[in-house]
Amino acid sequence: MTFGLIWVAVPLSGAAEPTAIPDRLREEWRLDPFYQKQNDSEGLLVVGSGKVSDNALAEAAWIVGRMLDGRKDILKAMRENRVRVVVMAATEFTTDLPEHSKLKPKLYWDRRARGLGATLSNPAVSCGEENLLGFSGDPYPKESIFVHEFAHAIHGTGLSTTDPTFDKRLRAAYAAAIERGLWKNTYAATNHSEYWAEGVQSWFDDNASLDALHNDIRTRAKLKEYDVALAELCKEVFGDGTWRYTRPAVRLAEHRAHLKGYDPKALPRFAWKEVPLGDKPRATVQTSFGDFEVEADAKAAPEAVAAFFKIALQGGYHGGRSWRLLFRTA
Repeated sequence: MTFGLIWVAVPLSGAAEPTAIPDRLREEWRLDPFYQKQNDSEGLLVVGSGKVSDNALAEAAWIVGRMLDGRKDILKAMRENRVRVVVMAATEFTTDLPEHSKLKPKLYWDRRARGLGATLSNPAVSCGEENLLGFSGDPYPKESIFVHEFAHAIHGTGLSTTDPTFDKRLRAAYAAAIERGLWKNTYAATNHSEYWAEGVQSWFDDNASLDALHNDIRTRAKLKEYDVALAELCKEVFGDGTWRYTRPAVRLAEHRAHLKGYDPKALPRFAWKEVPLGDKPRATVQTSFGDFEVEADAKAAPEAVAAFFKIALQGGYHGGRSWRLLFRTA
């Protein structure tokens, strides 16, 4: 497995071609010998294996620049906390990444996540190439997983340094929102961290459409009306500028100049890694009523069980209003 990296500068209009990593930089960041590319400019590390396209690295860098435009203080804090963005190739999975390789059970995390937020103890925020560029088969085609996970990283590794009062104020806003009955039966109600990340997605007009885990508050305008306190926190951090996230395939050409030769019709299809089901495969299902596990008997009905999991892993149950299967373990 080989890795490449690119630096983010702010403001960011595009991303230069990756180059070889200077020995000085490799030593300073204690980079694994598998890392082999970099863009030597001031900013935040964006890394990916040799399987990851330059466009995926450039897109992640571009989003960082858009989200934190004007917030060099947050970028500086994250850089000093050794935060890096890790992009997974479409053929790679969470535990393939060095920073996430110790997560157990492996199969759980490889089915559970196509991106994780950074923490001070593990300062790597990850995302999947397929979601960044819009491959067919993307498990999350209606939202940017990177916007969500980078929001977690900003909270946990940036604002924690630049504004020690932020987390306390966020917790208070979350508690007040739950007390008022806001975000009922949504992912945002999980805890104050998810409340923040989901709010940031809405701030950038990027939250998923109405489904088992989301209500209809998916834009900045609606967030301002629905949850004033959360909207004010987003405004405080990001400002109230004009930039909104849009998928590369429908984005204005001037906003995808950093994507060289980008053709959405020529992109490959994302597919989950084929692994044996086992005799008693288990699925975790998230619903508007809570999470629950189901266990199938592959011996009793092998064809039916195989068909069910194949459809599930291709995203066949992701868009339901009342439930969706997210991942499974053997």
